[in-house]
Amino acid sequence: MSGNAQLARALAAGLLQADPNDPYALLIMTASETQLGRPAEGRKAGRAAWVAARGLPDGLRYDIARYTALAALQEGRVLPTQLWLRRALDVAPTSQARAQTINDYKALREKTRLRYAIDLSLTPSDNLNDGASSKYLSIDDWFVLGMLSGSAQALSGLRADARVRLIYRLRESSTSQTSLGFGAAASRNFLSDEAKLLAPDLRGRDLDQSAAEFSITQDFLWPQSQHPISTTLALGQIWQAGTVAGPYLRMQLATPLLQRPEANVRVEMTAQRSWRSDSTIDASAMSLEGQHQLGGGVFSWGMAISDVVGTGMNQSYNRGSASLGYKLDKPIGPVTLATNLTAGKSHYDIYRLLGAQVTKGRTDTQFDLSIDMTFPNIGVMGYAPTLSVSKVMTQSNISRFESNGLNISVGFTSQF
Repeated sequence: MSGNAQLARALAAGLLQADPNDPYALLIMTASETQLGRPAEGRKAGRAAWVAARGLPDGLRYDIARYTALAALQEGRVLPTQLWLRRALDVAPTSQARAQTINDYKALREKTRLRYAIDLSLTPSDNLNDGASSKYLSIDDWFVLGMLSGSAQALSGLRADARVRLIYRLRESSTSQTSLGFGAAASRNFLSDEAKLLAPDLRGRDLDQSAAEFSITQDFLWPQSQHPISTTLALGQIWQAGTVAGPYLRMQLATPLLQRPEANVRVEMTAQRSWRSDSTIDASAMSLEGQHQLGGGVFSWGMAISDVVGTGMNQSYNRGSASLGYKLDKPIGPVTLATNLTAGKSHYDIYRLLGAQVTKGRTDTQFDLSIDMTFPNIGVMGYAPTLSVSKVMTQSNISRFESNGLNISVGFTSQF
């Protein structure tokens, strides 16, 4: 097909007069139209060839997907190009063809101005609402104040989460890069029949949360050095239970402290102001994260501290947390495994309950253990199914905030 494109197109046109659904002729038409400078026609023929070749050998469908991706690229349509490269992955006839397609996708992603990421998950949970594990309201496990309502107790059900992130690179030079970002997230909750009986006054949508955010990020090298720094300014809006909760403004600075092939350490500082209908909340945080190649996988760790000050009741607290994780480089059978343990402690110096101030304030200690499983061999278009199991336990001097939940999440993640 790299010879006389005009002749190839004429031959393909003749074959298509006899059979308009001939996948081989449509493939020739895709390649020749693209080579003749008509990529839109080439992509149109490629779509028809893909449908016509259903059920035929993978090698043919791989060629169709690759040539259609080339047509989309010459047409200047980045997202369709990425889509066709991902389709080519599913029908790559050899491991070398698959590796080449992944490398081409990564190279395209580095060159293109627009990037995107999509995450979807379903999570059955025995504690959708972070409710209490006891039906009694008590302080320090002995001073009983009464009974908790059903909606304050742990409720089981199903949560569906969707997240999308778009990043558009405005400009770049050898020392800096400016990007615009848009992110959106939505969480929908569905109570079980048992939960509806326990809390008849609560609906699943009362637990729903959504957020949308616009951001601008400036990445640059520190003057007279090769040390990178990233700064972000973000403006967002939060919705709770379908109603506006309020906007927020966030400033963020991040920089690596160590960058080596076998290890990296990164520090991040954040300041955020949130506006609610009856209060203003200021939050500041600093985190330190590291990843190290260790044994047959990657060992990760993290530490974070934050301080939150709100003008409303029970909105001011400070928190510290630490985490340890490990991800295997190679699958065990069909599964790639990763595990993570996080421990955190939050303290409210002043906390009011039932109109009175709790003498020692409120202190919560949380433990979160998760095991994440990815199944790379049964993915679709480069997205592999994932299964995550997490156990979350919270201890508190106020029983309303003591909980014990098990979450099982099913989703998809990109493998590159």
